[in-house]
Amino acid sequence: MLCNRMWRPLGVAVAVLAVGLWVPRSWSADNPSKPQTEENSQVVELFAAMESGDIDVKFIPKDSKQATVLIENKLDRPLQIRLPDAFAGVPVQRQMGMGMGGMGMGGMGGMGGMGGGMGGMGGGMGQGMGGGMGGMGGMGGGGMGMGMGGMGGMGGFFNVEPGKVRKLKVNTVCLEHGRPEPSPRMAYKMVPIESFTTKPEVIELCKLVGTGKIPQSAAQAAAWHFTDGMSWEQLARKVGVEHLIGPSEPYFTPVEIQAGMQIAAETMQRVRDNPRYREQAESLSQK
Repeated sequence: MLCNRMWRPLGVAVAVLAVGLWVPRSWSADNPSKPQTEENSQVVELFAAMESGDIDVKFIPKDSKQATVLIENKLDRPLQIRLPDAFAGVPVQRQMGMGMGGMGMGGMGGMGGMGGGMGGMGGGMGQGMGGGMGGMGGMGGGGMGMGMGGMGGMGGFFNVEPGKVRKLKVNTVCLEHGRPEPSPRMAYKMVPIESFTTKPEVIELCKLVGTGKIPQSAAQAAAWHFTDGMSWEQLARKVGVEHLIGPSEPYFTPVEIQAGMQIAAETMQRVRDNPRYREQAESLSQK
């Protein structure tokens, strides 16, 4: 009996110690490794933070279809970065030499009256690219189906800790048909889409690309239809791979052309439904 009385308190003490040892570290109030919360983060817009020097952003194209964005927080406090719903990626040297707010490059009838002049700025430079970050809020995304109804296209938020670099993969399309294919060896810069083109249909298409919910190949067909004035017949005849023996392969399949037409129609409906674009069209018609 005496032994039982002596072991009872000792057993309780051991049980309490065991519970204490199994408390997760993240529950501790003074745990230095506790992740930063949104409450103590400063909210900034990506391009504004780039301009102020609070963040450093590197845009590295894999090709015309995809790019990597590296975001470095230069401050000593966490940042909650508002991502743009649409953006453009341009070769650094050409972007520096433009000096005219982009001259609406992506939306000038396929560069018809500007191709020669832009060639003088570096004809061998890569093409302008466009995309969006609408599917990145909380690193979300979607499938590649054609269920386009209800897609918001609003840029999300991206948290970056002090002094850290975080990486994003973004979907893109070429906005300048015929220019060299981008590659990681080319120096590119990420800029607001409005500094590259003022065409609302191109801007809205880049927002759709950013949702990650439309096929890239079909979106590319719609992009060249808008930026370069290419008809659907021209796009269907565009050669993708030429073989020494046998017929050449088309750049787009018939299914991709049909999907591109659907994406283009959805894009134009978004333009018509946007009050900002209606006001813009009315002001232009009055001039």
